Amino acid sequence: MIDLVCVCVGDRYSPELYVGQLYQAVKRHCNLPYNFHVITDSNIKFYDSINAIVHVVPDWPEANGLRKYWWYKIQMFNPEHGFKNVLYLDLDMIIVGDLDKFINYHPKKFAVCQDFNSRWIPDYSVSNTSIIRFHAPDHTKLYTDFVEDIPGHIKRFRGDQDYVTHYLREKSDWIWWPKTWAQSFKWDVFRGGLIESGTGLDQYGKWPAPENMYCYPEQPWILDTQCSIVVFHGDPDPYYTDFGKQHLLPDT
Repeated sequence: MIDLVCVCVGDRYSPELYVGQLYQAVKRHCNLPYNFHVITDSNIKFYDSINAIVHVVPDWPEANGLRKYWWYKIQMFNPEHGFKNVLYLDLDMIIVGDLDKFINYHPKKFAVCQDFNSRWIPDYSVSNTSIIRFHAPDHTKLYTDFVEDIPGHIKRFRGDQDYVTHYLREKSDWIWWPKTWAQSFKWDVFRGGLIESGTGLDQYGKWPAPENMYCYPEQPWILDTQCSIVVFHGDPDPYYTDFGKQHLLPDT
């Protein structure tokens, strides 16, 4: 049995839209048995409607500022939740294909994304925590170390993915997903991807970048045939885009 886990804290992502769409996508694309879990700061009736197992977590006042809610991902490693074999998925993604391969890929290893900067730097050493598969009892140190000094870790690391990257450097039993399985919408998919390294934003910090920055500006998007998950890190949010709107799933 897989523990399919997501985190919904703060008010950026509507649970009804983002958790609801993730739940429907998992139902469509995962054929293996799983329990659907939500780590949240507020239990709402909507979670009952999707039979989610809810884990209400305490406020971490030390984790303040714009990145506060990133750090709640560390709750995945809290042994009090009783997770075992976890597949974690961010809310800001669109699932377009098979999820079973993520569960079955090197099942004894901690599996995580290579950061999407690898598009331009193949050996880029930072991991991206949008999609993680791990055996929870083996990695509780990520949680116990963090809560021993929350202010210190937040000062030392820019966010949870830098913290996890640092942790993995001391391990040997981990692996990155194949790059084609999960793609960045704004760097890899939209208009065939950026021609060269960049943010995917224009000079004013708005998405998208000018058309001449893309490989195929006449195409709305291009997906690799092996891609199962399109990740929306930063701007834009998925359901702001035509791609996201066209992949909305019904609530049944």
